[in-house]
Amino acid sequence: MVFERLNESNVDEYIDYLKIAMSQEPDLMVAEVVDKEGLKNRVADPFFNKTTSILAKIDGKVVGRIEYHFYGCIQDGYKMAYVDWVYVLKSYRHQGIAQKLFAEFEKDCVKNDINQYYLIRARNDEADRFYGHFADVELIDSPLLRKNLK
Repeated sequence: MVFERLNESNVDEYIDYLKIAMSQEPDLMVAEVVDKEGLKNRVADPFFNKTTSILAKIDGKVVGRIEYHFYGCIQDGYKMAYVDWVYVLKSYRHQGIAQKLFAEFEKDCVKNDINQYYLIRARNDEADRFYGHFADVELIDSPLLRKNLK
């Protein structure tokens, strides 16, 4: 298995992975269609370059991805990371791929002196088992405010 950051040279491989993911579990996806041109434009857009996606590849094929971004608090200098997304294709689950994606992400956190990371986790049996095996974490239910602007 190899890990690569999503970029303009491997975006087509990512799109192939996303098409499979969307065909297998459309209810888990945040989009309804694969917008190939939109994805290519976003990968090249400086705004989205603040978000990192690490792709897990086996035999040249993308089988999983973790997406995250770093941010910090000016007042106290606390550095945080938010995991936007983690997903492994169904046929590649239970092989340690998601754990390895998190390990790659955590290496980047250490490199960038991140104090803490968090995510809004899925609430299903498979996700509960997965996150339940993390060491030194706290699984909590937090109140959340969300406002759509568009």
